[in-house]
Amino acid sequence: MTTLLDDDIRKRVTNPLDSVHQETGDTPFRVFSDWVNLTLASFTGDEESYQKTLSRYRSNGFDEDAVDRLVNLHAEALGGLVLGLEESKEDILGGVYEHYGLTSDRFGQYFTPGPVSRAMAAMTIPDDGDLREATLDDPLVIGDISGCGSGRLIVDTARQLRVVAPEVPAVFLGYEKDSLCAKMAVINFVLNDVIGYVLLGDALKLKPQKVWSAGTGRMLKGERPVSVLTVEETDWVVSRFFGEEDRIAAEETSQGSLVDFELG
Repeated sequence: MTTLLDDDIRKRVTNPLDSVHQETGDTPFRVFSDWVNLTLASFTGDEESYQKTLSRYRSNGFDEDAVDRLVNLHAEALGGLVLGLEESKEDILGGVYEHYGLTSDRFGQYFTPGPVSRAMAAMTIPDDGDLREATLDDPLVIGDISGCGSGRLIVDTARQLRVVAPEVPAVFLGYEKDSLCAKMAVINFVLNDVIGYVLLGDALKLKPQKVWSAGTGRMLKGERPVSVLTVEETDWVVSRFFGEEDRIAAEETSQGSLVDFELG
């Protein structure tokens, strides 16, 4: 596993996380997972999940001052991620995962290299404007459905679409069976202003364990940028975006590719 992420940008995230590792003795994988879980819980407003990590700190003997310090370090890492995204087109979140994967087998997923991802995005959304007509009721729907990882390919495609056809309405879909990576994809959707859904589960079975809906626009209405869908809402997403023809397409699509689902 390799990463092309600039060290200075990466350290804005990893330095605070490394401090958590040093203070708690938790493994880098545990620290990274806690950080992702805390971040996603703050995006969804899931106080129970947020407190779960803090309760573990308390049960491990940390007093409230120490817990506050650890929370601040996690927040500092998120701030470093946000600042880094203002300076780099790289998938910083995925790059941090890859960085820790250099020394730990727990980070076992492999992501499409950034340059390859951007090249694939350019091929998916050509500069000649050869896109089907889309409306708000029938948007362009683009999905990385055979393992979206950290959402890198989807984010790059969304950026490419903004350059080529910024007025074209689009919804993006990510399908990932690794829970940590799926959560990373949700975070990347939010921080890169990507509207869509991330589904946790096996795309071939089309029975997701969980579905997150992401859209920063809802923050203007005082809502959280991410919501976890109900069973009924999940069924709607699967039915809407994964009809029989799309199920066959999912089975035939190679890992890491994108499919534009034509909606009927």
